[in-house]
Amino acid sequence: SLWSRITNVLRGDRLSREIDEELQSHIEEALAQSRDPAEARRSFGSALRRREESRDIRVIAWLDSLRADAVFGWRQLMKRKVTSAAAILSLALAIGSCTAAFRLIDALLLRPLPVAHPELLYSLYHQSSDIDGNTRIIYTYEYPMFRQMRAAVKDQAELIAISYPYPMDLTYGADEDMERARVQYVSGWMFASFGLRPTVGRTLDERDDLTLGTHPYAVLSYDYWTRRFGRDPKAVGRTLHIGNDIYTIVGVAGERFTGTETGIVTDIFVPTMMNAAVANPSAGWIRVFVQLKPGVTAEPVSDRLRVPFRVFREALAKGFTGMNREVRDRFLGETLMVEPAASGVSGMQRDYRRPLIALGMLVALVLLIACANIANLMTAQAAARGREMALRVSIGAGPVRLVQMVLVESGWVAVLASVAGGVFAYWSAPFVVARINPPDDPARLSMPADWRMLGFAVALTLAVTFLFGLMPALRASAVKPASALKGGDDPHSRRKLIH
Repeated sequence: SLWSRITNVLRGDRLSREIDEELQSHIEEALAQSRDPAEARRSFGSALRRREESRDIRVIAWLDSLRADAVFGWRQLMKRKVTSAAAILSLALAIGSCTAAFRLIDALLLRPLPVAHPELLYSLYHQSSDIDGNTRIIYTYEYPMFRQMRAAVKDQAELIAISYPYPMDLTYGADEDMERARVQYVSGWMFASFGLRPTVGRTLDERDDLTLGTHPYAVLSYDYWTRRFGRDPKAVGRTLHIGNDIYTIVGVAGERFTGTETGIVTDIFVPTMMNAAVANPSAGWIRVFVQLKPGVTAEPVSDRLRVPFRVFREALAKGFTGMNREVRDRFLGETLMVEPAASGVSGMQRDYRRPLIALGMLVALVLLIACANIANLMTAQAAARGREMALRVSIGAGPVRLVQMVLVESGWVAVLASVAGGVFAYWSAPFVVARINPPDDPARLSMPADWRMLGFAVALTLAVTFLFGLMPALRASAVKPASALKGGDDPHSRRKLIH
């Protein structure tokens, strides 16, 4: 069976002994039948050939050769411990730097929010220009404008208002000790639109966000619930004071959701109607997220949103006094745009997008340099083993087998370097994140060791193996056995013609 052939690959010498015992039993059976020993062995044929044929039937040949090359490659590394350690450490620093950079880029720019259908999530922004003509991108909108835009596209998309996570002072019940937490005003229907379920209690719903100041309810994030209450279910039902308002905790959000502001963990979610700014038509304080309905594209939705945006801006401009014509034209000339927001929207993304891309290119260059240095080392070692390679060719090893043997040895170096580099990346990425913002308000990014990191590590290990192992492997496979076995200086080079 296929499974037995796979397991036989791992049995090694035990399988060979079993085959030898079986072959010997056949000869002993012939001798028991009073046949001549020499004739019996001659009719049986070459014992070595019979053993190899039997072994090929009982194992997967290419997998068995891969196992043998892995054992041989490990022995070669142990023979050159100092050289191998130097190669592994230098490569580990390069791989660790690449992995750490990927963790940062993935956490800030690539990792989707833990919501339902993040690929359908977009964010609104509008472009403006200052007096000097420089382009400005603005993400904040007035709540009355948001209500008009939501009504305009209700059959194609759901609009969600989410404020910045504001650091606020608060107290719990009779406890007079003031503490700070990040509070975010959100549309009551945000949790349902994002497909988020509560861990304890309930989340906000649309009924909690209809009338100004009438539903002082709060939902804690799982992270804050863990830090502040030690995951105590009795936290639901407690009250907290924020300014002059008393909020009742109605539930705890899911474990993975920490808000839409990438790089900042929100502690408490409250309805937008608990913010007095909802009645101010000139106060821009909310981000607007667009959750498209299945089958709807972003372009027609943005076209429909530009109409209420334009109408509201014109009505707003009529109330401005003392505004000159140039400033008014710039104000009315702002263009509404949509952008994908699968990974959230934050100022940190805008500020660090280019530096992170530059960092990624830099560590990739460092990795290429490290691979080039190790390739030169492996090539020199392959040249020193010219006679060994020539002997392998002489007894039947093909170029493909020689390439495989050297690549497997390079794979050992890459795997060991990846393990050491993973440890370095595990420490270095959070170290860098902790220094992005001031110590009293550090950035917080989700960087779990999940399948994304595992996939990147495996792909990087394979790429590195071929980067520095392919050239030495091809050089080893091009050996000329006649020159090497006669003691030639370079068994890989062609003979020069002497005139």
